[in-house]
Amino acid sequence: MRPESSEGTVPAASGGILVLSPHFDDAVLGCGAFLAGRPGSIVLTVCAGVPPGDAPVTDWDRRCGFHGAREAMLARREENQYALQKLRAIGLEFDMLDGQYGGQCTGLAARIVQELLRLRPCMVLLPIGLFHEDHIRVSNAALRARRWVTKSRISWIAYEDALYRRYAGLMQQRLAALRARGIQATPWLTVPADLPVKRRAVAAYASQLEPLGLTPGRGDDALPEHYWKLGDEQVDYGQSTAIPPCERGGADPQSP
Repeated sequence: MRPESSEGTVPAASGGILVLSPHFDDAVLGCGAFLAGRPGSIVLTVCAGVPPGDAPVTDWDRRCGFHGAREAMLARREENQYALQKLRAIGLEFDMLDGQYGGQCTGLAARIVQELLRLRPCMVLLPIGLFHEDHIRVSNAALRARRWVTKSRISWIAYEDALYRRYAGLMQQRLAALRARGIQATPWLTVPADLPVKRRAVAAYASQLEPLGLTPGRGDDALPEHYWKLGDEQVDYGQSTAIPPCERGGADPQSP
């Protein structure tokens, strides 16, 4: 586990917010406004492993202006540090490889459980899991981890994967897939995202903006962030849709 933050360490106190990010930019793109109102939140990037020096450059890395996979990941790590500093968030990393480098996120659910036991958050935000194989793997692993810690009082919240949520029908398909697995996703929170602080954080990922076709504040990153509260259809743990005291950090309107 590697800490990457302006603070340099993980807070000792339990009861905070943990955001699972498949790649270095996903939490900021999908949750930047939410994080901006809740300083001290922890962002755990899953696919943060650095490939060996002889790893071939991928088409995506080449489009981002890099000559090697290792160079690309080291640069993205620095960009992520800068972005999280803008949001006053704390960064942690797993050493799993990005799917473009052959990573499969093997054993991820168990590692997430270990971090939950160590950090003891009151809330976990996970990508709802759209389109990209790494996003789907992280989402599914987090859902498995959720099953293994059912006696905890953690609130499980899914955030919409930025950019991919605009693809026609993907959100509806994913919600139906969750329902088929007995997981109920209820609209929980909508956060206005067209904020200067989020634009500055998104701009930190300079190497990927042009390939993504993204201008900070002018694309999906500036549209409202939507969050879904996850629960089991057949089991009621007595959790309401109200915002827990541990994460009340702003005057964000609650979804109906």
